[in-house]
Amino acid sequence: MMQAIRDVLAFRGRLTRLGYWRWQTALLLLSAGFAYGAAAVAMGGGPRWLSALVFAPMAVAVIAAVGVVARRLHDRGRGVAWLSLFLLAPWSLAALSFWLTQWPMAEQGWAPAASAGAALLSLGFNLWAFVEIGLLRGQSGPNRFGPPPSR
Repeated sequence: MMQAIRDVLAFRGRLTRLGYWRWQTALLLLSAGFAYGAAAVAMGGGPRWLSALVFAPMAVAVIAAVGVVARRLHDRGRGVAWLSLFLLAPWSLAALSFWLTQWPMAEQGWAPAASAGAALLSLGFNLWAFVEIGLLRGQSGPNRFGPPPSR
């Protein structure tokens, strides 16, 4: 188990679809637990620093989630540039879409159509990432990122 955690945090090796979904589910549950703990402390009138302290392990969970995606992309034969594309493109397009809806841009006649187009492109990138990372089979046999995962 410790070796698997080290591999995920080191962003090396390959990960099967099933392994990807297992890790993502575990990280989601872990993050939800930490978020619930932070909310419980804050709503219970506890000190803010304690609520922030409960949130601190989520940084490790986010790094681990990015590592899981990187390892899954390695199994597909893709490098870290794909990770940048799948993370930055949807967020950038969503920010552009939001910016185009704000005043004074919203008063431009073309802004609503451009905002909708940017939002649809963002959705398209997210769907592409979902299929590429979560649904498609990895490369059979060894690739430049190592041998195929054993499970």
